[in-house]
Amino acid sequence: MAHRHVFLTRFAVPRLQPDSAESYRSREWLEGRLRLFRRFYVPSVSGLGAPAVLLCGSEVAGFVTREIADLEWARVEVQDEWHGGWRGAADEIVTRLDSDDAVHQGWLEAVERAPETARICLTKELLRLDASTGRLHRYRRDEPSPLAAFRGGLNPYEVDHKHLETLSGTHRIAGCYLLQVVHGANLKNRRPKPWRIDRRVPRERLVEFGLGDDRSSGT
Repeated sequence: MAHRHVFLTRFAVPRLQPDSAESYRSREWLEGRLRLFRRFYVPSVSGLGAPAVLLCGSEVAGFVTREIADLEWARVEVQDEWHGGWRGAADEIVTRLDSDDAVHQGWLEAVERAPETARICLTKELLRLDASTGRLHRYRRDEPSPLAAFRGGLNPYEVDHKHLETLSGTHRIAGCYLLQVVHGANLKNRRPKPWRIDRRVPRERLVEFGLGDDRSSGT
C-alpha cells in the first residue's frame, strides 16, 4: 500500500449527552466494552498490519493501557473532549472505527483505490449483526456510517459522522465494509426502521471481517 494507515477509536471519552457523559468511568461499562473489543474489533483489525489508537479520558487511560498491553499494535492516547483534536501525520490515512465493531479485510485496499482528490472516504452500506440472535442483515443508511477514512492525518472526530457529506473532498466507497454489532449495551440502541433493514445475509460473511462463524457462542 502506498500510504501509512492507522485506526482511530473513541474508546472511553466523556460524551456530550448528560445522561451518558459519565458512562466511560464505570468499571462495569469499561469491562463490557473491552469484551466486545476483544470479540469483534481485535480479530478484525489485528491482521491488517496497521496500528490502532484508542482515545480514552485521562481518568481511565491507565486502566485501558494495562488491559491492552498484550496488543503490540494498539496504544492509548488521552483525550478528554468528545470532538478532541487528535490528528495523524501528514502522510497517514486515519480510519475511524467504533470499538465494538469490525472492518472488512479489504477496507484498506478500497481506500487506496479511491481518487487522489478524495480527502475523506465514507461509507453508507454496512452489515448489521444482532448479537442476541446471531442474525446478519444488510443495512442501508441515508447518512454516512461511522466507518470513514481521512487522508492527510485529518481529525476524524472534528465533525459527527452523520454530517461528513457536508465537507469538501468526500468520496463514497460502495459496498459493505463495516460490520456494526448490536449487543444491547450500545449507548444508542434504537430499533431501526424496517425499510433500513435489507435482505438477510449468510453468517459466512463474517469471515470477510476477520471473524469466525462461531454459532456456539451466540455471536
